[in-house]
Amino acid sequence: MDALHTAGIRFAEVLQSGPPWLEKFWISVTSLADPKSIFTIFFPLAYFLDRKVGVSVLWIGLVSEWLNVVLKW
Repeated sequence: MDALHTAGIRFAEVLQSGPPWLEKFWISVTSLADPKSIFTIFFPLAYFLDRKVGVSVLWIGLVSEWLNVVLKW
């Protein structure tokens, strides 16, 4: 487990010390992966395309947000 933790830290360091032109890319990835984007962008889009997939996206967003809050608590 310590090896996995250490590898995660090193990976984060590599990402943070990357070239400055990647900063805008990572900011856009972070904003797209924001939980509010799941409910305002991805759920309606997925629901419009396929009802079953849309409901799955909604449940995944709800469960992931609940787990995020519980694990931080």
